[in-house]
Amino acid sequence: MAVLTRILLTLTVVAVITGCRQSGKAASDNAVAVEARPPVPVEAVNGTNFHLLDFVAWNNRDMDMFRRLHTADVKVDMMDVTEGIDAHVAAVQPMLSGPSAGRIVQHWPIVAQGEWTCMVGLIMPGNAKMVTAAKWRDGAVSEEYILMKLLKAGSPRPALSGSPMMNISNQNGDLKRQIGAEPGWSCLLDRSADGKTMTIILDKTGGTATDEMIFTK
Repeated sequence: MAVLTRILLTLTVVAVITGCRQSGKAASDNAVAVEARPPVPVEAVNGTNFHLLDFVAWNNRDMDMFRRLHTADVKVDMMDVTEGIDAHVAAVQPMLSGPSAGRIVQHWPIVAQGEWTCMVGLIMPGNAKMVTAAKWRDGAVSEEYILMKLLKAGSPRPALSGSPMMNISNQNGDLKRQIGAEPGWSCLLDRSADGKTMTIILDKTGGTATDEMIFTK
């Protein structure tokens, strides 16, 4: 509930800023003084859109909204690699009904920096977890890596290539209030040393072994 409240608050801020921009000339003509508002960080916009993608579009099986929150040329590495939104929608169809169908009820932890977001989703029923590392372009996902195999706490880190595709951390303290991204968390996306397997690692500065999450494909 707290996450949904933050989403609504962030959307309100975005709507207000957009409205102010569109009505700026009219306000000036009427000599109405409008207090300047700081721009919404791109991480907050992307994070909010990811919450909407999972909690609203996915959970309500709204494929029109699902499409709008991805670019037409989106590349997705999930069970297989797909290119284009039509191929991605076709690939997730088996997950929308039947025994594997589920709703995403929580995002935690959340990491956002620049054009990337990384979130762990809790899926019910089943209490399963998945991680999504997403690259954004103009408010829509253009590149996405989805892993569902969570290693047990304390498991050794897999041997990686050493040239991560993404390595981000929460830099803005306001993001906790805006999208639930707590300070101290980081996320790394890399391939295995042999180049065959994707790995996403989330950990928290000063945290324990239980704060580290390692997902593989």
